[in-house]
Amino acid sequence: MRQERGTASGFWLVTAALCIIILVLPGIAAAGNLTDNTSVPVNATGTVPEATSPPATQVPTDTPDLENTTVEPASPPYLILGIPEIHNLTCNMYGTAAPGSGNVTIESIRWDWDDRTAPEYHEFPHSHTYRSSGNYTLSITALQSDGQNITRTANITVEAPVIPETLPATQITPTQGGPAGPGMMSSAPSLTLLEPVIDGRNVTLNGNLNPGTPGSSIHSVSVDWNDGSIANFPDLPATHQYSDTGIYTITITGNQSDGLSTTRRITLDLKAALPTFTGPSATGPPPDNPPVYLIIIVTAIIVVVIGTIFQRVVQRRRGLNPAHTTAKAYSPGIKALPEHMPSRTELETICSGTDVSPDVLDSVIQVAVEIAREGREGQQVGTSFVVGDMKNVLVHSKQFVLNPFYGHMEEERQITDIGIRGHIKEFALLDGAFLVTGTGIVEAAGRYITVDMSKVDLPGGLGSRHSSVAGITQVTGSIGVVVSQSGGLISVFKKGKIVYTIHS
Repeated sequence: MRQERGTASGFWLVTAALCIIILVLPGIAAAGNLTDNTSVPVNATGTVPEATSPPATQVPTDTPDLENTTVEPASPPYLILGIPEIHNLTCNMYGTAAPGSGNVTIESIRWDWDDRTAPEYHEFPHSHTYRSSGNYTLSITALQSDGQNITRTANITVEAPVIPETLPATQITPTQGGPAGPGMMSSAPSLTLLEPVIDGRNVTLNGNLNPGTPGSSIHSVSVDWNDGSIANFPDLPATHQYSDTGIYTITITGNQSDGLSTTRRITLDLKAALPTFTGPSATGPPPDNPPVYLIIIVTAIIVVVIGTIFQRVVQRRRGLNPAHTTAKAYSPGIKALPEHMPSRTELETICSGTDVSPDVLDSVIQVAVEIAREGREGQQVGTSFVVGDMKNVLVHSKQFVLNPFYGHMEEERQITDIGIRGHIKEFALLDGAFLVTGTGIVEAAGRYITVDMSKVDLPGGLGSRHSSVAGITQVTGSIGVVVSQSGGLISVFKKGKIVYTIHS
């Protein structure tokens, strides 16, 4: 029955488009002839000179009525600070700064370390070495593009290392790679990575690498670029050019002169650059009037697009999705799925055998659909959710970035509450997955899944985000929901298999 209604709707859509084109063609042709036979001089700004009389026909202006336009003010930016990591006189600070709405951006982040040094402007994370011991108040201010800002402070206490002048011979501690001196404790180097700079396929890694043992120095920095290339650098920054786009996990190892080392990893997604087009020069001659047949083709395309949008609206009001938003089941335990969002019965079937409530899974899927459709500033966004069996999921994952949900009350982190969805869509830009309990509490964002994915068997074309979620649902009793960055495909995983898909 739905196919018959969809076919009839498509038939009337094509008929309406053809009728509109037939009605519009004579007017377009007449306009083309008028354009070819009528010459009205204009100056460089596109206005009619004073010596020339304007045409009798008045042209309506497209200038909007600014006095009657109401612009909703943006919210102040979000600024979350982590716990300072202090090593002797050096402080490492992690955090997250996000715009208050999708219409604004973070212009800058100002750091005042309270030690009479000039304020600095850096992204998170960042480190600073004080000149002397003491108590300091770090002040960080995030400035938004609309002028709004927010400031957070953190108390910093640093102490210079105390090295005794003489120690008994029994306390001389040799270190790996050579002695560090009488009584000196050997420590691995301190490595803090900043946000990588990506220019097409060129990637530059920046960060702070400091020796951990007094008297030692940084020997080299080894970088595994995850494309078969391993290079050594004397220090950061390190630059590499990839031969192809894709998702890469880079391994950076800082090697100290005494043989100790520190390793960090960072994952980045190299996307294919969109082609750019250069329009005609503003000082060049005006372009020729387009031919009539080109106007006809453009008009026909516009009519078809408008008709398609109208058809989608009508189908959704009837409780249907367009033909391309079909869903299908892959596991034998789930029956063939309808063309709309999963029903209550289907949600209960998917959640059976887990601690996940059907209402919680329904809310997660709704948020995933919104992320797939809206994206971020015109670009598609991919992300993933792991729901339920939180104790085992935490064992098989680790925090990749600062957790923006840490420390908030549970009622403020309930995913069934529509008010939290805006925050979730903002933090969907972070690498890693969202963790949600079976009762709907959002435990973390930016969580890196650490499971063996060698036994994962997925259809071709799915990336590492799908493989990691499939892997963690294979070893835990959780349910995974993945939003594909390319195409907006939403996949629901259970026991390492796709059990439900939705095209947004």
